[in-house]
Amino acid sequence: MGILDSSLGIDFRQNHLILTLLKKSFRKIRLVDYAIHPILPEEQREEREGQWINQINSFLVKHHLTRERVFLSIPREKVVARFIRLPLAAKENLRKVLEYEAPKYIPFESEEVYFDYQLLKEEKEGIDLFAVFVKRLDLDSYLSLLKKIGIQPISVQISSTAALNLFLFHEGERDSKISVLLDVAEPFLEMNLIEGRNWKESFHIPLSPQARAAQIMNTFKRLGLAPALTSKSTFFVYGSATDEALLKALREADQIAGVAPPPLNRVESGEERAKLLPIYASIGVPLGGLIHPRVNLNLLPLEMRKKVREIGKPLSIILLCLVFFLAVTWGVGAFTQYRNDLNRVNQEIKKRKPEVEVVEKLQKRKETLRKEVSEFGKIHSGEISKIDILKELTQLLPTTVWIWSLKYNGKEIEINGYADSASDLITLLDKSPFFEKVEFLAPVTKERMMKPEAEKERFRIRAKIEERRSIS
Repeated sequence: MGILDSSLGIDFRQNHLILTLLKKSFRKIRLVDYAIHPILPEEQREEREGQWINQINSFLVKHHLTRERVFLSIPREKVVARFIRLPLAAKENLRKVLEYEAPKYIPFESEEVYFDYQLLKEEKEGIDLFAVFVKRLDLDSYLSLLKKIGIQPISVQISSTAALNLFLFHEGERDSKISVLLDVAEPFLEMNLIEGRNWKESFHIPLSPQARAAQIMNTFKRLGLAPALTSKSTFFVYGSATDEALLKALREADQIAGVAPPPLNRVESGEERAKLLPIYASIGVPLGGLIHPRVNLNLLPLEMRKKVREIGKPLSIILLCLVFFLAVTWGVGAFTQYRNDLNRVNQEIKKRKPEVEVVEKLQKRKETLRKEVSEFGKIHSGEISKIDILKELTQLLPTTVWIWSLKYNGKEIEINGYADSASDLITLLDKSPFFEKVEFLAPVTKERMMKPEAEKERFRIRAKIEERRSIS
């Protein structure tokens, strides 16, 4: 699969992790594969992160994907989204203005958040934009997780923009018709209002399990649309909590024009369209890597965004143009032009000189670190091989044991996991020439796994590593 014609989306939701892989060929977009994984609660942070890493890695390996064209979506409830109107003069330095004005729109200080914006409309009276703010700690936790598996995403967005871009990619509704995108995914409801092709409003509210249709219609009324516009409104419903009962209740509402699934005809897939409705917004996450999206909002910090720096190509073009110019217009005019071009090249070289010096410093630093690593290697050469320890554990422990965490600091190991009988593990490890002083670090507890009939004992064991001479 080519690098530039495929795009991977990682959509973190409150209760699910959704992975989508899109590929573009001959002006067509194809959904190659997708995966929906339920996730552990936030209280089990270490286990949940380990689960995420395994699921993402498995998807990458399955499709032989690189880690370069990855697009990330974070939960909508992690961000603060605002439609903002500013004076036209603010456009000159819009990012600085928003950074200064941020405390007016969010309950945090500017230094605590990352943000980005999308300019929606420009008039003489002012400009309309959509801005999204996220706490640095929240976003950094996702970026740190992906960094552990060698991924730096190209962009970070939210489900609202992903669904909107996918909808407008299919051209959506035209003229003055009202399109209402409804993402029904418990425990939240998201409603986005589009007039023609213009994004007007966005709501994200808790969804009550009872009277969902009534709650949706009450939220729709809060938009304050004129009756003439309300009668032209069509609800496009998707999300993991969408069912026939909800669709039927919405169709019975007489205030709107109709209820329909969102369009997906321009995305090819072997699945039935109805099966893709729960992941509609997630399909839009990697779409920005294959098209020019209508809403190009990116919460990734500016210093982490990938910048393509091609120095050789522009310089080659300049020199070729210069040679062609000298061959055609030889004379005083050619000499003047040559001098001007040469000045520009010198300025470009002068501008790039600091970057070259930075690279040279990095090379020197690399050599210093290489020597330090070599010294550390000599120090650690007396330790027992980690491969030997893993091999010993593999041979000792029964196949029914599941280890989700193993820590090794050179002197002892700590094992966390699940087993049919955790007490048996102490005896097995004590018999090994590798380990001594084997003990439980926490009480053994019973936990029910994914399947209702499967029950395991959760354990946490520590063991000292015996000196090398005793097992040599």
